[in-house]
Amino acid sequence: MDDRGQLTERQRKVLQLLGEGRVMKEVAAILNMSTRTVAFDKYRIMGALGARTNAELVRHAVRLRMVV
Repeated sequence: MDDRGQLTERQRKVLQLLGEGRVMKEVAAILNMSTRTVAFDKYRIMGALGARTNAELVRHAVRLRMVV
């Protein structure tokens, strides 16, 4: 199953931006949300994908072809 199906549209966008190397503050500004919301989404994404570190999160974004 494609792991992207487990994520909401907003979570997919957050994952894409984090995978591109953006920090949470940048992601928040781009998506017009608070950094706390980005942090919560990141936490939920990590749980859904089974990632334990930022590096694993980026690896998932690359594997899912979310990073250009």
